[in-house]
Amino acid sequence: MIPDSVHPGASRAEQEIFSQLAVLEMDGWEYALHSTNLPEHDRKRVCEIDFLLLGTRGFLVLEVKGGDILLKKDVWHTRDLKGKRHRLKESPLDQARTSMFALAKVLRRTTDPELVDRTVFGYGVVFPESEFDAVSVEWTPEMVINSVRLASEGWGDCLDRLGKFWEGKPGGWGSLSAEDIERYLNVLRPDFDRVLSLRRLDDMVEQELVALTKSQYKALDQHSRNPRLVFEGGAGTGKTMLAVEMCRRIRASGRRILLTCRSHVLAAFIRSQQDLEGITVVPFDEVAALGAKTFDVVVVDEAQDVINAHDLDVLDAVLADGLADGRWAFFLDSNNQRGLVGRYEDEAKVRLDSHRPTFVDLMDNCRNTIEIVRATQERTGADLGVTTAGHGREVVVAEEDGDEVVSVVSAALAELEEHGVPLEQVVLLSPRDLTSSVFGRLPSEWFERVDVLDLMRMRRPGRGRVGFARIADFKGLESRYVFLEVDDAVDERAARAQLYVGMTRAKAALWVIKPSGTGDDR
Repeated sequence: MIPDSVHPGASRAEQEIFSQLAVLEMDGWEYALHSTNLPEHDRKRVCEIDFLLLGTRGFLVLEVKGGDILLKKDVWHTRDLKGKRHRLKESPLDQARTSMFALAKVLRRTTDPELVDRTVFGYGVVFPESEFDAVSVEWTPEMVINSVRLASEGWGDCLDRLGKFWEGKPGGWGSLSAEDIERYLNVLRPDFDRVLSLRRLDDMVEQELVALTKSQYKALDQHSRNPRLVFEGGAGTGKTMLAVEMCRRIRASGRRILLTCRSHVLAAFIRSQQDLEGITVVPFDEVAALGAKTFDVVVVDEAQDVINAHDLDVLDAVLADGLADGRWAFFLDSNNQRGLVGRYEDEAKVRLDSHRPTFVDLMDNCRNTIEIVRATQERTGADLGVTTAGHGREVVVAEEDGDEVVSVVSAALAELEEHGVPLEQVVLLSPRDLTSSVFGRLPSEWFERVDVLDLMRMRRPGRGRVGFARIADFKGLESRYVFLEVDDAVDERAARAQLYVGMTRAKAALWVIKPSGTGDDR
C-alpha cells in the first residue's frame, strides 16, 4: 500500500477497501496506490484515482462508491445510511475510464512511450455496500465489483477476472519486469504526490491527531453540569487541552477561574495560549499567595503532582466553598507519572474522592501513533488509551556505546533535515542537563544548533534549531519528533516514570537512546 496509511479524507468505503487490500497477496498486482492525484485530464483541472493497482500485469484503475447505488434514466445516484439520495455528477464507470486514459497520457509523456504501449491499462468500479447488478452495453459484469461478488468470490477472483478482461483486448501486451514497475513508481511518486516523504507522512499523522483532539470535547459537553470532576487518562489523552477548554467555557458564566499545574514551564506555556483573558494561570507554588476564597472554580492539570495533604489544603483555602462543596476539576494520570514531579499520597486521593466528584475516563489517545503507544505499553506497562490515529514510523531503540549512539542521533537528524523536516519540531529529552547528557556529545555542527527550551523558544523556536529539555520540565508538553535518552542509573520506579513521560511526548516519531558506555568527551 502506498502510502501505508489511509488518506485522512477517505470515505468509509475507501477506508474499508484500504484495509482489505492491505492484507491481499496476489501475483500480478504487487502495489496499490491510494488516492492518486492526476495533474492532467481532458475534462477536469485535476482528477483523483481512488485505488491504482500496479504489478507485472499492468495497471488497474478502481473507482469506489459507497452506499447503495441507483441508476434512473441514465442518472447515477447513491443512497446513504439515512436513506438520503445523492446525485452523482457523472457515471462512476466514465469517471474510472477517463482517469485511466488520463493516466496513460501522463505516463506516456513522463516515461518511455514504448513501455506504455506494451502495458495493460484497465479500469473497474467497486460498490462495496451495494448489490448493484444492472446490465448495460456500456460495461461488462467483470467491470463491476459489487458487495455480492466481493462476498462470494473475494478480492482475488474479482481482480483476476477484471485483469483478464483487459488483457484480452487487442494489443501487443506483455508482462512488466521489476525494472519496468520501478520506472513507473519513480514517476508516480513525485508527480502524484502520494508516496510521501517522511515529512508528508508525519503531516498526515498530525492531521489525524487533530481530528481526534476535536472529538475529546465531547467529554466536556457530557459533564458540563457536574460541579466536581476527576478526569483520568494516560499521557496523550488530551487532558491539558480539555483543562484549557473547560476554563474558556466556564468564563462565560462570570466565575473567577484558577488554572494551575506543578510545572512552571507548562504553566507558562498554557498562559501564552490565545483566548485566556480573565483566567488566572499560575504554577502551583504561587497559588497560596493568591488569597483565601479567591476563586469560584479551580482546574488542576497534571493533578497527580499535587494530590497530597499539604497541596489539597492550599487549594481548599483559595476555593470558595472549599473542596468539599466548591467547583473544581482535576485532570490526572495515575499510570507512571506519579512521583516524577511533586508528591502523590494515596490518603489524599481518598480525601479528594470523598467529596463526591464525577469520574470521567479519557480513553482516546489523541497524541501518539499506534507504534508509540505500543512501544510505551510494552516498556512501561502503562495504559495510554486507544489511538485511532493510524500508523506512523516504528520506534527506534539505539542501545550502543557512547560514540556509536551519538552517531545514530546525528544520522537521524541529518535524515530529517534531508526530508525537509523543520528541525524546530525536534526535541531532545534527557534526565540530565544538556552538557552532561548524551546530546552534549553531538558533533559541533549539531551541538551548536541545539537550544535549551524556555517559554520564548517554545513559542518562537529558532528556524533550523533543535530543542532540548529535561524530561521533568517537558512534562505535559509534546513535540512531533522526540529523541529520548534513557538513564538506567536511577531506581526502577524513577526510570519507569522518566521512560513513560519521555516516550509519550512524541507525536509522530520517537528514538529511544540508551548509551551503554561512557565514550570520549565531546
